Amino acid sequence: MKNLETRLGRAVFRNPVFGASGCTGHGYELAPWTDLSRFGAVSLKTFTAEPRPGNRPERVAEVPAGVLNSIGLQNPGKDAFFAQVMPRVLEALDGDQVIVSVGGNTVEDYVALGREVEARFGGQIAALEINAACPNVAHGAGYFSREPQAAHDLVQAVRSAVSLPVFVKFNTNFENYLETAAAIEAGGADALYTTNTPLGMKIDWKTRRPALGNGRGPICGPAIRPIGVLRTWELYRRVKLPLIASGGIRTWEDALEYMLAGASAVGVGSAQFANPDAAHAVLDGLEAYCFGLEEPWTALIGAAHRA
Repeated sequence: MKNLETRLGRAVFRNPVFGASGCTGHGYELAPWTDLSRFGAVSLKTFTAEPRPGNRPERVAEVPAGVLNSIGLQNPGKDAFFAQVMPRVLEALDGDQVIVSVGGNTVEDYVALGREVEARFGGQIAALEINAACPNVAHGAGYFSREPQAAHDLVQAVRSAVSLPVFVKFNTNFENYLETAAAIEAGGADALYTTNTPLGMKIDWKTRRPALGNGRGPICGPAIRPIGVLRTWELYRRVKLPLIASGGIRTWEDALEYMLAGASAVGVGSAQFANPDAAHAVLDGLEAYCFGLEEPWTALIGAAHRA
C-alpha cells in the first residue's frame, strides 16, 4: 500500500504535512473542524518556563496576501502547560504526531525544559523542537539565530541532555543564516524548521499609528512563499539535514514547490485561519499526485536541483 511516510532524522511521521507552530495552536482546538489524524504532526505552540503575557495589542493585522502578527510567545508557562495543555494534546493526537516546542533565554533554559519534557512525556511524543526563531521577544531567541557558535552550543547541549529527536526552528532573516544552519547541523540536530517570516509594518490611516501594538511584526501568508522557497533552496544546498519548510502554503501545489526546492516536510500555518481544513486539503492533493508517480514520492525532495 502506498503512503507518504516521512523520516526526519531519528523521527518517523505518517506523512509530510505538519501543522505549523502558533497557527495550529495545540492541535485540539481544530478538532471540531478537521480530521486531526490526517496531520503528519503538529508543532505545538511554544511554551517557556515562566508564563509570558506576550506583546501589547493589537497583535494581528491583515495585509494584502498575508497577515502581520506580534504575539510575543504568550503562553501559560511550564506548570500550566504540563498540567492543563498536554493532557488535552495527548487525548486529541497520537504520540507520533506531537512535536513539543520549547523557548528560553539561555542554553540552561532550553536544557532544563527539554529534560523535563522528556521525563514527563518522552515516550508519548515524537520530537522536541527548539524555538530559536521568534523575533517578537526582547531576549534570547534572535541571538541564537544570528550567532552560529551560540546556535551550535545550544543544539549540542540539548542534544546531549535528551534522547528525543531534536528539531530546530531558527530565524532565516539574518544574512548569515546559512552559516547558522551549518552550525546547527554540526551541533547534532535531527531537522531544521524554516522559514522564519520577514518583518513588516502596517499603518492605520485612521489613527495614523502602526496597526500593531509592537509597531512591526512578521508577515505570514502567500506574500512570503517565494522567499520561503528561496530559503529552502539555499538551505538544501548548504546542509544535509531534513528541512521542514513553511511560509504561505495554501495548496498542495505550494507544498510540492517547497519539496522540489528541498523540503522533506511542510508546515501549514496561516491558511488554517481561513480554512481550518487546509492541511487536510493539502495532504489530499499531495496523495493524489504522489500516488500516481512511478518513483517513490521522496524522489521529489530537491528534484529541482537535479533537473
